[in-house]
Order: sequence, then C-alpha cells, then structure tokens
Amino acid sequence: MKKFFVAVSTFIFMLLITFNIANAAGFSNAKGSSQKATIIKNVQQLNDAIKNKQHHIIVDGTINGGNVPKTYTFADKSWDNLTIEGLKGSKPALVNIQLKVDGELLPANQSINNVVIKNINFYGNISDLQKLNNDQINVGGVGVNYLGVSLRRVNNALIKNNDFHDIPDDLFSISLSSDKITVDHNHFWFSNKWLNMNPDPKWNWVGDWHDLASERLPLLVGANKNDSYMATNKLHVTLSNNWFGPNLKGRPLLRGYVHAYNNYFDNSTNPTGQNAQGYSQNQYNAMQIGSGSNVLSEHNYFYKTNNSQNVGLDSKNDEYKFVTKHNIFRNTTGTSAKSNVKSIKIPYKYNLITSHNLIKNIKKTAGVK
Repeated sequence: MKKFFVAVSTFIFMLLITFNIANAAGFSNAKGSSQKATIIKNVQQLNDAIKNKQHHIIVDGTINGGNVPKTYTFADKSWDNLTIEGLKGSKPALVNIQLKVDGELLPANQSINNVVIKNINFYGNISDLQKLNNDQINVGGVGVNYLGVSLRRVNNALIKNNDFHDIPDDLFSISLSSDKITVDHNHFWFSNKWLNMNPDPKWNWVGDWHDLASERLPLLVGANKNDSYMATNKLHVTLSNNWFGPNLKGRPLLRGYVHAYNNYFDNSTNPTGQNAQGYSQNQYNAMQIGSGSNVLSEHNYFYKTNNSQNVGLDSKNDEYKFVTKHNIFRNTTGTSAKSNVKSIKIPYKYNLITSHNLIKNIKKTAGVK
C-alpha cells in the first residue's frame, strides 16, 4: 500500500509539473496532432502528405520547394490539430517554402485550432529570389508574399525552436484575429549575404518599390489597427526566449496583446553605410509598439539596437498601452519608449532569466535542435 501511495503521489506530482510547464509557456497550450507521424524527405513526399491530410508531418533533412517560392495552405477546419516538426539531428529545413495556416475564409466565429510548428529551419535561396521578376515581385506575387510561416485566423498555436532567415516578406506573421499564440525559443535573423546582396533588385510589396536587401523584417502581429487587440479582443501572443538578430532592419511590429520576455535583441553586427542600391543599412528600430496594442516588455536584452522600443502607430492618435520593466540596454542608440500605463495583466506563470545569463541561455537554446 505504501508503494502504491508513493507511486500515485509521484504521478500526481509529475502531472502538476507538466501542468505548470504548459502554463509557463504562454498564452497557448497547443499540443498539436495525436496522429501517427509521417516522415518526409523530399518535396514530393511533402506534397503527398498534405494531399492525404496527414496531420503529423516530420521533416527529415532539407526539402527545397524549387526555384520559385512555394506555399502550402491549410485553409479549413479539417486542419485542426496539426503538427509539423523537424526530425531532431537531421538538420531539418524547408527552403523556398511557406507554411500558411489560413482560416480567413471560415465563418466569422471559426478558426483553425491547435497548431504546432517546431524545430524547422525556414529560409529562402537568395540567388533564386534575385531571379524573380514581373508578377512574382509585384503586389500579390509569390515573392512579395513569401514568409516562412503565416498564421491567419488561427487559435491556439505553438511556434517553437525554429530558425527563420533570409525570407523577403516578414519572416513570420500572426494576423487576422489569430489568438492564443506562443512564439518561444526561435531565432529570427538575416545573413551577411542577404545584407550585402548584389544585384539588389527592387520589389513592390504595397504599391511602392523597395530594394530587396533592405527588407529585413522578422515578425508582424496584427495586419493593421483594424486587426489589433483593441479592435478584436484577439491576438494574445507570447514572445519568449527568442533571438532577434543579427542584421534586422526593424520590428517586430506588435499590434496585439503581447507579452515579450526573456528575448535577446541582437544588433551586434550593427550594419552601417549603404547597400548596392544606395539605401541605408542602419536599423530603424528593434521593437515597435503598434496601434491598438497592449504590450508588456520585460527582462529583454537590447544590444547595440537603435530605437530599441519604438512607438509607431498607423495614425497619430491611435490608442495603445505599453509597459516596460527590468529590460537591459547595452550600447544602444536612439531612444526607447517609456511606459504609458502602470501594468498589463498576464494570466499565466512564467520564469524570468537573470540578465547576466540571458544572452548565453538564448544563444544556446533558441533555434533548431
């Protein structure tokens, strides 16, 4: 009986630990698929897995989508409970491939639920991107709409231990009233090859032509002020333990109810001068507080960043709430915004990394494993 009691007590204790760990992760408690996993090693197997509605896909090694960026869209309720992950130790990568989980055409009260994407290296092949032209580089084209992962009206998602770099639109986005998203232990950056690309073609993202090398943007939360926390009561997002940089031009741009903690904003390369098109290489900001947002920023480390926490609104008088506390600013330039409210409530438990351990910890744990 004593052994039985000990065993039961241990089991309950482990359940409590598991519960606390799940809560500590952030707004999401997504578990993904419980299906048997399908391992894929090439783009044809990826095509087949998605065509056959496989909900647990494991990427083994590098898969290249081809010379033109390829988007896989998961657009209806049949894609609830989805896991796409890399096989540990196989250097899993999706090259010239976007995963787009997109519930925008569902009825207004529905979304795609319970999504996990983890342990994958997402990046674009620079030489392929430089060769795109005509409709591919104009508004709506495959080039200008190429991200690593796009979440559009997705509820309860975990994006963990991925690497996002050298992708021409934002590396990753959360929009269209997505909610309860945790973005944890990822690395967002651009290579020196991207920074210094020559030729440096001009592309048209939003009706105005910009050079490709200057589009070094990691993350968007909320498409505009009509797709913000204050407008929708959605976009609850946790950004924790991520590595932002090096070589980022600006952002993440945050219009949601965002809790950003234990992140390393790394501008150690501190790009200066002009690129091949003659545009400034300088960073314009590190983190942007946008229209309709509630943002709590704490225990983040800003290194050599410019305008480290910047308020950038869609319209001058748009509302926002911002709290900054216990952040570290080292060798930074420009200015950093001050809190405009006393507190922003967070409904889960979490652990803050001490400042002297944060950079070492993030560099060791963020990205693909």
